[in-house]
Amino acid sequence: MQQSAPAPVAVPGLTDHHAHLLEVAGLGPPPAGQAVRAFHERVARAGSTPMDVLGPRPTGSGLASRLVAGLARAAAAGLVEITEMGMRGWDYLDALIAAQAAAPLPVRVRIYVASGLAEKASQADLDSRRADCGPWLRLDGVKFYADGWLGPRTCAMCQDFADTGERGLLFIDAAALARRIAPLAARGWRIATHAIGDRAVRTVLDAYDLAWDDDPAATAAAAPRIEHASVLPADLIARMAASGVVAGIQPSFAVTDAGILRPALGLPRSAEAYPWSALAAAGVPMLAGTDYPIEVLEPLVGLARLAAGRSRRPGFASPEAAPPQALLPAAVAFAAMSDPAAGQTLLTADPRAVAPDDIDEIEVLGTSAVPFSA
Repeated sequence: MQQSAPAPVAVPGLTDHHAHLLEVAGLGPPPAGQAVRAFHERVARAGSTPMDVLGPRPTGSGLASRLVAGLARAAAAGLVEITEMGMRGWDYLDALIAAQAAAPLPVRVRIYVASGLAEKASQADLDSRRADCGPWLRLDGVKFYADGWLGPRTCAMCQDFADTGERGLLFIDAAALARRIAPLAARGWRIATHAIGDRAVRTVLDAYDLAWDDDPAATAAAAPRIEHASVLPADLIARMAASGVVAGIQPSFAVTDAGILRPALGLPRSAEAYPWSALAAAGVPMLAGTDYPIEVLEPLVGLARLAAGRSRRPGFASPEAAPPQALLPAAVAFAAMSDPAAGQTLLTADPRAVAPDDIDEIEVLGTSAVPFSA
């Protein structure tokens, strides 16, 4: 007798709170490795930041269709919402506005504008664009950038890297960052700042204190984000918890970086990398994103890595597991990766009701995204 297929299980819609999906759909994958280090060094010498460098603009016809195809891929992976973290040109927004006029978008889209693009526009233009996005799009905030990456050793550290004797790159100091943030925050724009190393995180927290006049209640109400927040000693975790600053974490980083933590940071500092369990215990709000295309877009792979330390799904297995400080209970991990207001994801099982090692065996059966105006 043939067995019937399992009934679909509807769960709060899976979301990606930090991706570069629109940019990849429009331009293709970015450079990696030594090209990133060279870029960071060039930007630092110019006294700028990566989010102030605009372009190239997408070329050729069919940008709207390419963007919709990228969003359809996100929906096929089980997502109902993505946040584009650092849009560098208005072409993307204009193309999506035109696309949604013809048909609903496959997922709803939140956008953080790159700092360089936001500051080139007048406040009136920014406010007008934010007010007229349509049912599937939201301009949420502005993204700034404080330091580099851990892999190429360009993130800003308080102590030397164990293997290079360098301390990375800090693109901006706290006072300058605060001056740039304050007028945007005053007009209701959410603020997110890339900071990976502990020196960069400390700088961003200092900037947030200045931008919100050392008022923890005002900072907590604005809920500014620190994207990645990868190397966090206990005092920085406590500061984030006290101020209500949100940690934008990437579950896959702790897996794909597992082999470089000890060479880069040594002991005991490697235990301060990706301390998601300590963030959760301290009450720091967390939102999880992929940083796609740096990591995989599939949310169930990320969820398995966050709850079990690795994914066994063919094509996504890694040679090493995430360190223990980077693991979260499945229910906590799921909450950081989902939003019931964004829609529903249909799965073969509820990830919160299976063993962590079985999460990557769950299959996506469909999605039902909800427009912002619903």
